Amino acid sequence: MHQIIVHAFADQVAVVEVLFASQDKEKVAVKYQELQEKFPNDYLAIYDLPMDVNLDSLPHYPSVEISKEDFE
Repeated sequence: MHQIIVHAFADQVAVVEVLFASQDKEKVAVKYQELQEKFPNDYLAIYDLPMDVNLDSLPHYPSVEISKEDFE
């Protein structure tokens, strides 16, 4: 199974991006720590990413809620 690190932030615009993907959980953990230090005020999350699955059929999948105010 792959894991991805999602990064989200809002300045002038809201941005949601996948910054890292790997099957190696140790590499993901190290990169997550690096990103926490680089982006201490932003949203970061690690998601398990099963292959060949409709992600929206899972109870929880890579997503970030953005409010309408985030776009104003």
